[in-house]
Amino acid sequence: MVIQFPGLKACAFAATALTALAGGQAYAQSAAAPVAAAAPNQIEEVVVTALKRSTTVQSTPIAISAVTGQSIEKMGASSIQDYYRTVPNLQVDGNSPTSRRLTLRGVRAAGEATVGLYYDETPLTGPAGTTQDASSTTADINLFDIERVEILRGPQGTLYGSGSMGGTLRVIFAKPNSHKYEGAVEGQATNTEDGGPGYSVKGMVNVPIIEDKLAARLVIYKAEQSGYVDNIYLGRKDINDQHSSGGRLIVGFTPTDDLTLTATAVFQKTLLDGQNSWYPALGAKDYSTAAKVIAPTSDNLTMYNVTGKYDMHWATFTGTASYYKWTLLRNSDYSPTLSGSRANATSCRNYIAGGAPAFGAPANPACTPAQMAQYTAYADSRIPSALYQPMGLTSWNYEARLSGQALDDKVDWTAGAYYEDRNDYIESEVPLADKTTGQVIQPLNLGAWRHVGTATKQTAFFAEVAYKPISPLTLTVGVREFKYDKTVNGVVLVSNFITQSYVGPPASVDASASGWVSKFNAAYQINPDIMVYAMAAKGFRPGGANNVPGLASALLAYQPDSLWNYEAGVKSQWFERRLTLNAAAYQIDWSNLQITATSANGAFSYLTNAGQARIRGLELEAVARPMDGLTLNATAAFVNAVLTTDQANSTILITGSTGLAGDEFPNVPKFSGSASAEYTWPLTGNINGLVRADYAYVGQSASQFRPTYVYYEKQGDYGLVNLRGGVEGDDWGAYLFVNNVTNEVGLTSVTSSVNNPKQVISLTPRTVGVTVRRRF
Repeated sequence: MVIQFPGLKACAFAATALTALAGGQAYAQSAAAPVAAAAPNQIEEVVVTALKRSTTVQSTPIAISAVTGQSIEKMGASSIQDYYRTVPNLQVDGNSPTSRRLTLRGVRAAGEATVGLYYDETPLTGPAGTTQDASSTTADINLFDIERVEILRGPQGTLYGSGSMGGTLRVIFAKPNSHKYEGAVEGQATNTEDGGPGYSVKGMVNVPIIEDKLAARLVIYKAEQSGYVDNIYLGRKDINDQHSSGGRLIVGFTPTDDLTLTATAVFQKTLLDGQNSWYPALGAKDYSTAAKVIAPTSDNLTMYNVTGKYDMHWATFTGTASYYKWTLLRNSDYSPTLSGSRANATSCRNYIAGGAPAFGAPANPACTPAQMAQYTAYADSRIPSALYQPMGLTSWNYEARLSGQALDDKVDWTAGAYYEDRNDYIESEVPLADKTTGQVIQPLNLGAWRHVGTATKQTAFFAEVAYKPISPLTLTVGVREFKYDKTVNGVVLVSNFITQSYVGPPASVDASASGWVSKFNAAYQINPDIMVYAMAAKGFRPGGANNVPGLASALLAYQPDSLWNYEAGVKSQWFERRLTLNAAAYQIDWSNLQITATSANGAFSYLTNAGQARIRGLELEAVARPMDGLTLNATAAFVNAVLTTDQANSTILITGSTGLAGDEFPNVPKFSGSASAEYTWPLTGNINGLVRADYAYVGQSASQFRPTYVYYEKQGDYGLVNLRGGVEGDDWGAYLFVNNVTNEVGLTSVTSSVNNPKQVISLTPRTVGVTVRRRF
């Protein structure tokens, strides 16, 4: 079989050229060849703390990418959405504040997160919602004034715990400098095709308070992003304007040479005026919707952290405590779901009877034609309505660890303990909306109201030891013991007769589990520039409990799922470190998958366990500096993720969407890649010119497991081109840019459901702008 990737010529050419260059050099470079101390175009080593101690990317024997703050600045990125396509096998699904899912290596499923997200020392997890799908919401804090982003691919369970079964993403903020005053400002103006103008302003100031002892760093920002989706049913243009603002304050205190204390406070608010989704079938123009409800969403995050590091000379102690509060409003047009049940026989009989029959009692009498007309009139009177879901989460997280060296630096070790206490809630309501404006009517006129709360406590003890029996060889073993307890409670406060959710007594379900995960790694440094490694690592996610109206008792609790990742990789540098080539191949065996199932009436989703999967993949990264001022980057990722057993058992209602052995994972493209070229050259004095081109390609994927399912859709298979150019001095820069140069209508998501065919989310249309920044 031949697989073609249309639109990929630029990316493929760059990757092939860099690989060929390395291949030719491999014959010329002796294993013992010395490396020049400071070649003019050497690629700088990036120091990371992925192993909870300082190493460089090239000396860390795992698949890791590091995007520096300077690189973020050069590509004009301000969020995860702006850079993720440059990292192999990193996906971000969704394009709104309350719907954003991270995936690494195709490890994608509903439930607890499959990718651990850290901002400095704080792990951020989204609220569980009504479906216990915490992974569907990801915090996306503005990237102005950061040190770097680290992306660790593959399970990181021993050091980072649950939620890191696919990998871990860490954002490291720039820290206060107690030696000098410094600051930065940035302004940007944009115009989006099919939309309008937008802008952003950002600022940073660093203040030394006590020389060498105490300093503070303050960041503030505000952004207005133009919408481009038009609601032709309500006659509203550009309904998806986005507004965000936020900031952070970091205080660093070094009372002695051995002790460092860092306190961080972060806040961010984001509001999306209406949905980003639209319907190609309308045909009026791209980016048109006929939704009956304008559904704003919002995201408000406040986070605090205190971290202390104490050098005890035989080891370093690190203690960290975090608290965050996250409130969101998830809002969508619920009219298609309600209209899909306007003639449902069971809904009618229970509406006429005033509720569902008691457990074990016979069904309510069937509706007469007159009663069905009465029920249908009631259902129609509840249209348009919104699915209006205010939700919130508070979490306390603590970690204490020791790390050090032993046996004349032949051993590096880390050991620690972790505790999490997380509580979240959601009010799932169905209020009426105004037929003329599409806005939810205030005060709320409710046709349904359900409360669900989730309390989670986790404890863990972990250790990792790296031993060098001989100088080139490093053997690493890591273990983690975990225990969690989760309680889910819920109650229906207002019956939804249309989707069959009825008032009843509060219900509560407990779920708990404990176990171990482990990691084994062997790395061999062939010479100072080439390392090979092999690894086997286990990842896991906690199970939990459902709170869904009418769900069978056997489905109330679901179990943890886990996987083993087997991996081999090579990290190499060539031509006196002017070329870096890294590659990793892996196989993931995933068992007892947590999957999303649907209630018999199709109105509710819940989690259960069924099936197994295998994921095989290959990742390539290349960076080259062939001449002064020119930097080339290329990445490529191949993934084959398939079910190895059916997602079915005796307790699951088998439907046309149930995944069967051999089905490919939805929302996971088989191929993705990127390429970039950046060139700087002197113009006059200290002024340089800069041009940069970025290209990313995302292959085709599907929305469902079963190709024969009525709502199976295809998405992806698009290329994205961004261009930037400008002039810059030692402490200033001015740039023109065009994002999505070809105005590609790339469909990042395509979904269909009852009365709601082919709802899509796409790339932002062509956006042109200017950025000016100054450092002082």
